[in-house]
Amino acid sequence: MSGRLKLVIDIDRCWGCYACEVACKQEHDLPAGLNPIRVIQVGPRNFGGKIHMAFIPVLCQHCYQPECIERCLEKAIFRTADGAIMVDANKCLGCGVCVAHCPYGAIDVDKVSGTAVKCDLCVERRARGQVPSCVQHCIGNGIHVVDEERVDSLCQGRSFWETGAVLYLSTEWIELGKHFNTHKGRKA
Repeated sequence: MSGRLKLVIDIDRCWGCYACEVACKQEHDLPAGLNPIRVIQVGPRNFGGKIHMAFIPVLCQHCYQPECIERCLEKAIFRTADGAIMVDANKCLGCGVCVAHCPYGAIDVDKVSGTAVKCDLCVERRARGQVPSCVQHCIGNGIHVVDEERVDSLCQGRSFWETGAVLYLSTEWIELGKHFNTHKGRKA
């Protein structure tokens, strides 16, 4: 995979099994309380005359304009060539400024190591030619890593929302990001 990547999450395929959360915690050997990916429950709500429950995996969006990079006093947060936002644990002081300014609540400070912890799109796994752990273990086959060039074809006829390297897709959630659907010329 060359260039910038996208982590595509198909909300319609998530049923709340939490396998992505468990896989992430095991992959990164994280203690209780640190969750770089969290599945949130939305609903129940009425959809097409039927009661519907939705589950949405929430993680670092690897934003195009990341507040965490701008606010980090130690310049410990940076962007890789493929678009992933990373924390340099050797520079991080664990001050929590990035935590306070992340609009997605996707950064925590590990009380043991004293450094910020967030999704790194499994950079070490990807370096070995593997997919991120959440992708590999998603039972609903709802999380994928694709080249940015392939995203337009995935968005055809579906609602989507993106602010960075993570893109949410849905057929059911027609209001999903309707104010954001024109990013980079893409239209739902």
